Amino acid sequence: MWLLWVVCGAALMLGCAKEETPSGNQPPSVHERQIRNLWVDTVQGFVLLDFERGDTVSAALRQTAQWDLMLPALTPRTRSLDIFLNSGTVNPAGKTLGVVVNQPYDQVTQAPPDDQFRSDDTSATGRVISPSLTGEGLFVYDFQTHVLSPLPKTLVLKTRSGKYVKVQFVSLYKDAPAQPNPYDLGYWTLRFTVSSTRSFTTQ
Repeated sequence: MWLLWVVCGAALMLGCAKEETPSGNQPPSVHERQIRNLWVDTVQGFVLLDFERGDTVSAALRQTAQWDLMLPALTPRTRSLDIFLNSGTVNPAGKTLGVVVNQPYDQVTQAPPDDQFRSDDTSATGRVISPSLTGEGLFVYDFQTHVLSPLPKTLVLKTRSGKYVKVQFVSLYKDAPAQPNPYDLGYWTLRFTVSSTRSFTTQ
């Protein structure tokens, strides 16, 4: 009987270990995730994202290094997008560096060299992500449809712990429709990949 319990216990332990093993061929150092319909309270005015956690963090951490990106609240009257990195501009204690790559998200398989990453600047003209909606930044405004659309560019970050993150801004509208209602503005949908190396490939 004692031997039977030992065998059963070992089988259960092996079963649990098998369930915890990552499925597929994706290396444990590369993780792709998505944030959908993230609404930013217009009273608070912003939300803080920590890509290492893959989630938002408390506004009380604004003056720390524990976040990477600050996203603003949006309204149908929005005509510029102040997206801040956690470095230089809004928080000198921040350590996140970034660069905008003029390639679609799926084509960015490697992070740029480290000398291309930089801290966010205090001036609009020197920012990593330009607030402009005329093509210099990550979004463009259509004066006919009154819709803000993402451009085929990719934001690449280097986090406080040295991880690399590529970010695609998918939509700013509720449920990310192909033809948004301009009055549904304010719901961020992002796709991002976090890697412990410079490579973003998941195979």
